[in-house]
Amino acid sequence: MEWYEKPVRMMRLDYLDAFEQIKSIDLDALAKIKKEQWHINCEWLVATLGVAPGLGYTVSFNTPKFEKYPALGEFDWLREYLPYAKKYGIRVLAYLNMHWFSYEFAANHPEWEQLLPDGTPYGRYRPLYGSGTTFCVNSGWRDWAFEMIEETMKTGVDGVFLDGPVIYPNCCYCSACRRKFELQEQTEIPTQEDWFNPNWKKFIEFREQSVADFLYDARQVVKAINPLGVIFLNAGNWLGGAWRIARDMEKVGPYQDFNGAEAFFHPGFPDVSLFFWSGLAKYLTAGKKPAVVFNHHCLGSWHYIPLPEEEMRIAIAQTVANGANPWFAVFSPALEYGYETALHPVQEVNGFIEENEVYYTATESAADIALLLSRQTTTYYLSQLTDMYLDVGTGREEGLVADVTAEKTIDWTKRKSICDQIMNTAMLGWMTAMFRSHIPFDIILDDDIKRITAQKYRVLILSNAACLSDGQIAKIQEYVAKGGSLIASYETGQYDESGNPRPQNPLWQLFGINKIERVLAPTAGEEYLKIKSNELITDGLRLNQLLPRPGYSLLIQPTSKTPSPIIFMNPVGQLYRSLQGESEYPAMILSGNGKLIYFPHLVEEAYMRLKLAEHLQLMINSIKLAYGNRLFLETDAPPTVEIELRKQSHPNRLLIHLINMSGDMQRPINRVFPIPKIAISLRISPPKKIFSLSLKQQIPFQIVLDRVNFTIDNFETYELIVIE
Repeated sequence: MEWYEKPVRMMRLDYLDAFEQIKSIDLDALAKIKKEQWHINCEWLVATLGVAPGLGYTVSFNTPKFEKYPALGEFDWLREYLPYAKKYGIRVLAYLNMHWFSYEFAANHPEWEQLLPDGTPYGRYRPLYGSGTTFCVNSGWRDWAFEMIEETMKTGVDGVFLDGPVIYPNCCYCSACRRKFELQEQTEIPTQEDWFNPNWKKFIEFREQSVADFLYDARQVVKAINPLGVIFLNAGNWLGGAWRIARDMEKVGPYQDFNGAEAFFHPGFPDVSLFFWSGLAKYLTAGKKPAVVFNHHCLGSWHYIPLPEEEMRIAIAQTVANGANPWFAVFSPALEYGYETALHPVQEVNGFIEENEVYYTATESAADIALLLSRQTTTYYLSQLTDMYLDVGTGREEGLVADVTAEKTIDWTKRKSICDQIMNTAMLGWMTAMFRSHIPFDIILDDDIKRITAQKYRVLILSNAACLSDGQIAKIQEYVAKGGSLIASYETGQYDESGNPRPQNPLWQLFGINKIERVLAPTAGEEYLKIKSNELITDGLRLNQLLPRPGYSLLIQPTSKTPSPIIFMNPVGQLYRSLQGESEYPAMILSGNGKLIYFPHLVEEAYMRLKLAEHLQLMINSIKLAYGNRLFLETDAPPTVEIELRKQSHPNRLLIHLINMSGDMQRPINRVFPIPKIAISLRISPPKKIFSLSLKQQIPFQIVLDRVNFTIDNFETYELIVIE
């Protein structure tokens, strides 16, 4: 294994525009602290500055080709520090700011700036961080950037991290982009967002491919100087709408050595997931490269105040529990103001990982349930069900006034934003449901459908995976034919991989659907589903129980009169009106002896938005039904404890990561409450031994039929249980 394929613990200590202080620091002592106290083995050194007013063109090392940051004088930050880093076994990557440049620097290269359709530079219309602009990957700036990378690699660093480039929303229309697109597509770049124009979709692909092409060429520069040198950039998050900034991990992944992305906690952001870092780690590791989750040590945009210790501890634990590598940034003023103690969780968790590194090396997920995160869908999904866009208000009653307006959105750009948000909420709904219910799962990507097998994944979940190719659908059908179970929802398979509607959904035959009759107008309340049969009558659901109807629902006509376990009630129509009886329309189609489940609604979106226990139970019971028998893992842990399963082959081990987020019921979390006892049951062969790495002691267990049972006592924040 190369060094970057082994467990990596990264950090960046940033001096901002007070860089001159490094000239008086004891560099040996600094490197020693990072290694022995913060337990890192890889560090980012700032090679081009990321400070106002956009000093990305100034360097911290000596080179005749680029402007040096004046306060450093002749001091060469990279070359001076490298020997000390190597002395303590720390790999060094150079941070290169490749997205933020001052107006003064840009004035010398006006042809480099990213342009909006009307020719306005993006950075003049929307100044970056309040001041500064950005450049285009297809312009002459790319040669400047490659020379910067080359000069940086000559210092002896182990590789580079590129902060950017980013193609910003509604960009780029510079002359270089226009020429390249016209030559490639034999047509002009479309200047307006138009999802019915094939050239607009080509433009979306063009933007993402331009970033991938840039990274491909940048990689050649790095490898020419050091064949083992690494390069990567911020690959972006999994969220829908990433097409707006041309970030697609699946496109850039082949040309980088890490898949990395930011997961910076910001206080006040609505609905920050309790499993914020875990979701991103699962997505990044799905890219089949070593993954890194970037986590600021600071309290959001208050860069000189630290995160509460528990938030930092949980961030690192969630990252490594899901197979990714941790990274943290700390700004030197935070240390100057006496916040060294805030690094205790970094020292604690990183130290634990370093001490037990063998259990974090060459691991893979042990999950046997897969959730498809379809970038095709998050990019191209624009539902043609026009009634889906009715806005019926919040339904929230304030005093004696309830909002029940009905206004149809006709702006297709806004409709696309609605679809992006629906996909975000729906995906996060399935993730959160499984996290809280202790159901280990993997995120898989579009390309993974080609290789999916029932031997690896017992259940495949398609959360409104609307945009699928014919080849992907054929593989899904093959997966089912060979014993795999399938859960799908809403418009899954209704469009091809580019978002073009299909006249007939090829998955309908699989689920026993004849047609969609109509869309139910989204509603905020007083509409219902009803449980009609016994298939789901477990774990909190009962016969004839009413469930809140999800906001996005379809009335479908099945091909047979097979009773549905759940039906739609007839619309009530308004608040405080009597129920209008049962409809004939199924709210769940169950076929293949429970192996195939289709929801003609977005229960996952409703769950994430409303956090209702009825929706959660419906989702989890459907997984259990599709799974076919007792789940691989069963536990009585509270939903605020995350449990992740990973495994090693040589020797044969099962690794159980537990993270406790049972805190003070607000974010940021300032306090975590210990759990006195957690019972765990696993369907595995009898083990040789089970032991706790934190307590350094064996755990007694019992064997009952095909299951192994044991308990964990006095669990605090993070634990790793090893089963040999």
